[in-house]
Amino acid sequence: MSIILKLKEMKNSFTKNEKKISEYILNNYNNNINSLNTIQIAKKCDVSQASVVRFSKKIGCKGFPEFKILLIKELENIRATSIDNNKNEEIKTTDTVETISNKIINDNMKALNDTLKLCDFNEVEKAIKSLINADKIMVAGIGFSSIPARDFYYKLIEIGKNAVIELDTHIQLSYISTMSSNDVLFVISHSGKTIEMYNLVKLAKNRGIKIISMTTIDENPIREISDINLNTVAVDNKFRESAFSPRISQLTLIDILYAKLTMNSLKSQNYIQNAVEMVQGFKIK
Repeated sequence: MSIILKLKEMKNSFTKNEKKISEYILNNYNNNINSLNTIQIAKKCDVSQASVVRFSKKIGCKGFPEFKILLIKELENIRATSIDNNKNEEIKTTDTVETISNKIINDNMKALNDTLKLCDFNEVEKAIKSLINADKIMVAGIGFSSIPARDFYYKLIEIGKNAVIELDTHIQLSYISTMSSNDVLFVISHSGKTIEMYNLVKLAKNRGIKIISMTTIDENPIREISDINLNTVAVDNKFRESAFSPRISQLTLIDILYAKLTMNSLKSQNYIQNAVEMVQGFKIK
């Protein structure tokens, strides 16, 4: 999992001292930072040595030595592949259609690469196992998150899963009232702070329903109380931010889940084949 990307994605959940450490590392990771220890980092950031250790653990490392090892390995990979992960070209009103096309495609490719770097495959495996064993799956997402939510619902239906989706908040609550510990709530909310989704997750938690969330890796209320967390990233572009949502990241993770769920069951593969054959009957010869 990418350390550099994690620092960028988690910036909103850092304390004042953690932000100092994060910003120092992001601004200096190419300047022999691998030769520094916790005492030196603490001095340069004007924080305590304990703060550096806590910061490393918050990132998901056992301590600063492991953090530094992972960072060094990542820098070696970046240099070897000559990838610059820091550049994001903003779309301008003066751009031509060709320029805009190139920028959007480059941003989307970066979002896909970042999704892979932040993917916790253990959590993905847990999600797949839970979806396989679920009696009923409720997919939930509102606003822009309803787009990938509906896509996942269609995919689940296609492979024969007992899935439901509803965008109306009151009907979502009605569905939750019919679910049990044998069921799964799959909620999509990139920020993890959407009040409607948070209330839905809280109710599901109280009923013992397994919760799979698809949110940013940054700390958020939905992620905190979910059983399984899938990480998404957003395209960093200030030109109409709503248009450059984490949709491509979300849809990619959904495709991964769908592919594995399909490969896991011969019955699911047969459902898909039958659907393809039936649709062919409606094609113009």
